[in-house]
Amino acid sequence: MRAGVRVGIQGLRSTGRRLVFASGLCFLPWLAVPASAQVCVAVDSHNAPFMFARGDAAEGLYPALVRAAFQQMQLSVRLEAVPWSRALRQIDEAECGVAGIYKNRERLLKYEFSAPVFVERVLLYVRRDRRLAFATPQDLAGLRIGVIRGWSYGDAFDGLRRAGVLQAEEVASDAQNFSKLESGRLDAALAVEQAGTALLSGGAHPSVHALPQPLAVNATHLAFHKSAQMGPLLKRFDDAMEQLRRDGSHDRLVLQALLTQ
Repeated sequence: MRAGVRVGIQGLRSTGRRLVFASGLCFLPWLAVPASAQVCVAVDSHNAPFMFARGDAAEGLYPALVRAAFQQMQLSVRLEAVPWSRALRQIDEAECGVAGIYKNRERLLKYEFSAPVFVERVLLYVRRDRRLAFATPQDLAGLRIGVIRGWSYGDAFDGLRRAGVLQAEEVASDAQNFSKLESGRLDAALAVEQAGTALLSGGAHPSVHALPQPLAVNATHLAFHKSAQMGPLLKRFDDAMEQLRRDGSHDRLVLQALLTQ
């Protein structure tokens, strides 16, 4: 699948001729791409209600928003729900774009981003019998913090993690982190507010609760590797998302994804 650089596009043709490939990269006149073109976008397979795998399908808020925007653009999109670490490999190798991704300093050097698609609040979850005074990321010094493999939690937390000020333990899903927290193998875990609320509503982690102060408030985006030259497509995507906001479709999709999970 990663032999060469596919740039996340399949079966592209211009009128009467094939598009030109040079040095493994596809240079795409996106303003004239036919509706039969297919764009690959990867999402996390373990981050309900935002993005997750249901059988072979990608479901959740970000797949719903991406599908609606591409329908507005009259372009075909193929959504792949995969582990987050694999999604990051796919964007790094220009195989797919990634939806539901945060900006940080490192990523801004490599990727082109859409305008914000949604804004997430990252909360700190602890056991109810654990008193933890938390106001800033520096308050987490020396603690074992459960995180999702491959995720960025903002430059402040990521910097403390790289410096070894705190111990970040990686797993594939919020559910695994909450189970470790429940059993006392973590001091705290990080999760996006709606994802944490959905997990706690099932009653499987009765001793876990969220602290009110967010670790970070992060906008999420659609992004592609800069080598894929998807700037014009991202502009069209932004225009489509703005239309979805104006006609009320964005709010309806958010409510449907987050409240019916």
